[in-house]
Amino acid sequence: MALELFKPFVMKKLVNDGLAHNIKSAKRMVERVRNEVWDVLEEVIKEHPVLLNRAPTLHRLGIQAFEPVLVEGRA
Repeated sequence: MALELFKPFVMKKLVNDGLAHNIKSAKRMVERVRNEVWDVLEEVIKEHPVLLNRAPTLHRLGIQAFEPVLVEGRA
């Protein structure tokens, strides 16, 4: 699920780091779930918090930010 959520950021980092030549090859790497993708995903997750909106948002505490943690298996 984390890979799907952060897919655009992972693909951009794969291209910027030179692990993929273009976006199309980066997308293929993500779809095939290669080992390099998991390393890049861990780096991307450290830089991007996840925002949670509890509707209806009537005050400031209705939106919260979390730092995701990768775990093995389904969580």
